[in-house]
Amino acid sequence: MKLRVLGAHNVESRHTRMESHLIDGVLALDAGSLTRSLTHDELRGIRAIILSHRHFDHVKDLLPLGIAVRNEGVTIDVYAIQDTVDAFAKRRSPNLRMHAVKFYEQFKVLGYDAMAVPVPHSVPAAGFQIGDGNVRLFYTGDTGRGLGAAWEHVAPDVLLTEVTFGNENEAGARAAGHLTPKLLMGELDAFSEIHGRTPQVVVSHINPAWEDAVRTELADITAATGQAFTIAEADMSLELGRESSRVLEG
Repeated sequence: MKLRVLGAHNVESRHTRMESHLIDGVLALDAGSLTRSLTHDELRGIRAIILSHRHFDHVKDLLPLGIAVRNEGVTIDVYAIQDTVDAFAKRRSPNLRMHAVKFYEQFKVLGYDAMAVPVPHSVPAAGFQIGDGNVRLFYTGDTGRGLGAAWEHVAPDVLLTEVTFGNENEAGARAAGHLTPKLLMGELDAFSEIHGRTPQVVVSHINPAWEDAVRTELADITAATGQAFTIAEADMSLELGRESSRVLEG
């Protein structure tokens, strides 16, 4: 499974892009920066999108994508929980076909096995486990502390998750349903208690104002515990494996 990071921040600027990722060139995870990041030919290659929740930084390019490919004879399937589907009921492109998924029910998307589980955030939100028969990825989207219930249902090889703020803003992270490096380690400890291991971890959705602190604090955790983190960057590509993953670009 090849994961391409399109956007790895929670705000957009000249140098940062909002949250979005692409699996094997065909399956997008969130739509914060699809049209900003991809060529027209690459946009035409997208066949499905999974949306974690309805916040703007995760859906911004959904409608521009529909406009970009509307004359190409392309229909793109969009999978999300009902709350997210409802947010687009009156403002979606006709070539975006919306599918409401239920928590804990397995479904197929482009040959991948997928399942949504609830994650704690300020609006209804879902994390998605996606497997191709070789490796399982769990994408949390935006999440705060309290993933223990999710860990009862998923056992990914690779965790693609968020760290929005540094440890000094733990109160803000808790209030908004986000993670800090310290809070993330608490969630990984909970994962280890259930599964006897920790997954490979890719960190995204960093607030640029906190990026230096987040990088330093994650490095400190690695030095103290051995837990490794890959910090996502726009245009980074990774080859995901069950035991290890490698950065191809970025």
